[in-house]
Amino acid sequence: MMINFIFLAFSFQPIQVYEYQLDNGLKVLIYEDHFAPVVSVQVCYRVGSYNEPSGLTGISHLLEHMMFRGTKKFGPKEYDRMIDEAGGEENAFTSTHQTVYWANLYKDRYELALMLEADRMQNLVLAEKEFIPEKQVVMEERRLGENDPYGTFFEITDHITYLQHPYRQPVIGYMADLQNMKREDVYNWYRHYYNPANAVIIISGDVKKEEALRLVKKHFGRIKSVLVKENVYSEPPQNGERRFKLIRDVSQPALVITYRAVDINHPDAYVFEVIRMILSSGKTSRFEKVLIRERGLAADIDAYVSLLKYDGTFSIFAIPQIGIAIESLEKEIYGEIERLKKGDLTDEELQKAKNQTLTNFTFRQDSPSGMGFAIGYWEILTGSWRNINLYPEGILRVTKEDIERVANKYFKEENRTVGYLLPGR
Repeated sequence: MMINFIFLAFSFQPIQVYEYQLDNGLKVLIYEDHFAPVVSVQVCYRVGSYNEPSGLTGISHLLEHMMFRGTKKFGPKEYDRMIDEAGGEENAFTSTHQTVYWANLYKDRYELALMLEADRMQNLVLAEKEFIPEKQVVMEERRLGENDPYGTFFEITDHITYLQHPYRQPVIGYMADLQNMKREDVYNWYRHYYNPANAVIIISGDVKKEEALRLVKKHFGRIKSVLVKENVYSEPPQNGERRFKLIRDVSQPALVITYRAVDINHPDAYVFEVIRMILSSGKTSRFEKVLIRERGLAADIDAYVSLLKYDGTFSIFAIPQIGIAIESLEKEIYGEIERLKKGDLTDEELQKAKNQTLTNFTFRQDSPSGMGFAIGYWEILTGSWRNINLYPEGILRVTKEDIERVANKYFKEENRTVGYLLPGR
């Protein structure tokens, strides 16, 4: 009980973020943490695979690659060299709703990252001689993904779960779209989405907010903006189970069960997070304890929650033990779900799941870069970084009645997609 008390008291401490908006629409979020002399600078653009129309899937990720291939002022790979020589580290990633560029530097050198990012925001060259080989690199990434049976398995699951919504599109894009993509397509994407009004800058670590804001104004204040409007799509209710089989060269079959869930701002989002922990976090979780260790039905089994800006899913992935029929494992998984539907849950089990959820939540923020990523994620996906402070309380409010209600409401046959990955050629 002492451990729980200490942890819960800590979880209620809200983070303090200083928020500013420049005249050109650029949002600046500054988090001061003077524990270590390190600063993380992150530029988050509000664009990802969700925004991509048919024929241009993968363009956000391809542009991410091209952002390292030179500007009018700095040549290809100069960004990497300058950050490296300053003793820093840098990288970038593209996801469903954001493309993020980040650099971690010693506290007296982070202006370098701001200068380089401001330059890339307005002066990217996108030379044809750089574009062609970089597109080949991304196509090779796509090719490697197609050769991975599990990657293909999950991609098809998304295709069948979402029949209309952009969430069905892979971040890497489709090969045909990548092959047909032109330099002008990527340049137009850059000019439309990469501007101050469509970006958020997060500066996290050993900084003083006044100095950080001054440097942001110095480098970004005069960049012109273009207002970007995001289309909102809605996937219709599923209203019927969907099933598929994928035959690939694998040694063991695998199973995926995906239920349509809720968006990240929905009150039930907290309940899904706790259910995931109950089912598949640690040696005492339902799946590990019952299906793996006690009954020997599964070699591996995990639950995943994907709650995004406009919709979400709850998925279970499992590999049966050798000699166990995949149909038998599927049936036993539903048996564990039925236990939740009937309210078969102890107070201790619920409290453990909440503690694990909040522990993971806290550990993800245990560095300047981790905190920066969290602030940007909540800002872009939920509409405000302030929602990060509501998360611990939301988890702690989850009751056994909530678990039972959500399980009965969403974990229904007509609301699921089931896929079998089977050995064969």
